[in-house]
Amino acid sequence: MMWIELSDLFWLALTATLCLSWWHNLKLREYATQKVKRYCSAQDVQLLDDNIALKSLRPVRDGDSGMLVLARRYQFYFTSTGDERYPGTIELTGRRVIRIELAAHKLN
Repeated sequence: MMWIELSDLFWLALTATLCLSWWHNLKLREYATQKVKRYCSAQDVQLLDDNIALKSLRPVRDGDSGMLVLARRYQFYFTSTGDERYPGTIELTGRRVIRIELAAHKLN
């Protein structure tokens, strides 16, 4: 007969938590990417590489509920003329977009 020890349950729970956290972070990154694409389109600039990169992750208090949530800051690159790359950032608190900023760039 096989017995499950408490340490086995601990490692199983830890592994499941890490997998769920990784999956949740991927979904939030996809969400942020879609928001950046829409914003770039509205600003008449092109998102380069269709990609954003996580630059910082920190716990903050949510302004509405006061609960601890993770604030994420992603960086991306865009172009307005096709010749030069400019940086931009998007900041999320939970699933709420706090701000999207584009660096100063040439206009078409």
